[in-house]
Amino acid sequence: MENNNENNRSQYDTTFKDLFEQPPQRLLKLLIGRQAVRLLPVEFASTQKRLPDWVFLMEDDAIFHLDLQGRPEGMDWRMLMYYALIRQRYPGQELIQKVLYVGQKVWHPQATIKEKNLFFRYEVVDIRTIDCRALLASPLLEENILAILCRMDHQKETIREILYRISALPTKARADALTKLVILSRLRRLELVVKTEAEEMALVLNVMENDVLRPMLLKVQQESKQEGKQEGKQEGKQEGKQEGKQEGKADMLLRLMQRRFGTVPDWVRTKVCASGASDLDGWSERIFDADTIEHIFQ
Repeated sequence: MENNNENNRSQYDTTFKDLFEQPPQRLLKLLIGRQAVRLLPVEFASTQKRLPDWVFLMEDDAIFHLDLQGRPEGMDWRMLMYYALIRQRYPGQELIQKVLYVGQKVWHPQATIKEKNLFFRYEVVDIRTIDCRALLASPLLEENILAILCRMDHQKETIREILYRISALPTKARADALTKLVILSRLRRLELVVKTEAEEMALVLNVMENDVLRPMLLKVQQESKQEGKQEGKQEGKQEGKQEGKQEGKADMLLRLMQRRFGTVPDWVRTKVCASGASDLDGWSERIFDADTIEHIFQ
């Protein structure tokens, strides 16, 4: 169990590092109302390695230290240590510190050290207080992917929108981005939703052939099937679910066509909405190779 937790933590850390490779300007604007100029070096020489997550030089010459936390546990002394080290490295500049909490459990930390000769405070921001639409509006795919951790009024629609952005990427980049999305979705228990929506979009990627995604999705599927056996299923609900799934495929295909070719003719909309699941799947697979919208149906 401990090894699994360490592996999960490593996956999250690597994913966040990749997503923050360049300053996430919209997220920074939401957190402190400023834009970053560049990412600053943050490793400090010591017998014990000390490495804050990100230190940004902001447009007004302030220094912003941002640390991510996935579990509700104390950060007070670590943040104080980072404050002292960063202050020594960059003296004379305003230093702002925040912890961005991305975990699942509710956390209300004091974020304060108060002793007789010491008072220290920093701010903790739960990423779920941020509206996902703010990051979906970003031109950076990395921030679009982070939106899955934010407040979502409509989960499936938000995930579909992220997948639309991913679908426009080349094959390898698409696989990498989808892997990051699935890893982060585990923090919100949305792995199966992402998988289902990705399959309905007919992304040119078999998620079950991905070495990172396969074990986690198989585990979630197994748990989901077990819950389904315990709860039972009604035939009418199943039929409604199938109809809804087919409608979702048609809507997804039309949106992909619009993104790929622009305006979708009325005859195409009529044809797509009246077609069965097998036709929709076949057309979805051709959309990335077709030169024109007519070629999809040939």
